Amino acid sequence: MRDAAVVDGDFAMLESELQGVLKILRHAGINIVAIHQHMAGEQPRILFLHYWGIGPAESLAQGLRAALNVTSAAVPAQRSSH
Repeated sequence: MRDAAVVDGDFAMLESELQGVLKILRHAGINIVAIHQHMAGEQPRILFLHYWGIGPAESLAQGLRAALNVTSAAVPAQRSSH
């Protein structure tokens, strides 16, 4: 599989951002491993999502970027100078 890449990682997000991130990652073929919290009583509530996926590197990267874009942690995409 020449075009196969693997992604594995975590998102930390506001609870209100969870559904948008889930939909985008699933649409991109990225599997959700776990959703949980680390703190008790924090405001705003922060959730952690663990994911992994296998597929073409560009597709996986686009899915992760799209998911990041719906969070408050989103930063503008950097453009390559090449």
